[in-house]
Amino acid sequence: MTRIEPEEFRAQLDAGTAHERTRQWAEAAAHYGTLAEALGDLGAEDAAGRGMRALALLRQANALMELARWEEARRCLDIALEDAKASGDTVTLAQALLAAGVYATNRGDTARAKAFLMDALERFHRADDPPSVQGRGWTFLNLATLYGKTGRLDLAFVTLTKAQDVLGTVENWAGVAAAWEAQAQLRRAIHDEDRWREDLAEAVIFYDREGMKAKADQLRRLLGRKLV
Repeated sequence: MTRIEPEEFRAQLDAGTAHERTRQWAEAAAHYGTLAEALGDLGAEDAAGRGMRALALLRQANALMELARWEEARRCLDIALEDAKASGDTVTLAQALLAAGVYATNRGDTARAKAFLMDALERFHRADDPPSVQGRGWTFLNLATLYGKTGRLDLAFVTLTKAQDVLGTVENWAGVAAAWEAQAQLRRAIHDEDRWREDLAEAVIFYDREGMKAKADQLRRLLGRKLV
């Protein structure tokens, strides 16, 4: 049996986003680690508990990746993948595969990254509920990043547009902002000086809409002048 009720677990997941919004990644990692531990010892038959622990560990892994604490992130992801499989929940498993794809991309393992991301995308396409649609959008965003890293620029830009459109349908403004930011980074890498600034300004608008002031201000500093 789990030691924390699902309602409290969800509330604690939401509480962790406060650290993420203000880019307090060390605090976020510690919060989600504590949340995972609060679930206690989980038996193989505890599908609900394993699903909750997977979600907490995925959030912790994301924060650890932001801190470049790669080995710790990998350990979290390994457990999260096993828990997600045991949960029997398609969306939770898709989220774990997405996170594994992000990790592989960051570590330069493009073949494994693509395999994880395509597997996640197929699972997110099995339903049209908000979590599945949101998952599709984030997977498109990370596939676009992967395409950019491997020089498939046309496909990267097309996929970023998909990410913006899909995430916009569920009003995930942080995701829309991240897609504009990724597009700006790609344009900057190919020395498209005018349009990368325009794209970054779009990202600032959506980060502001989501209430992510720290992130918006960081991008304003990168622009060098207040465009929005």
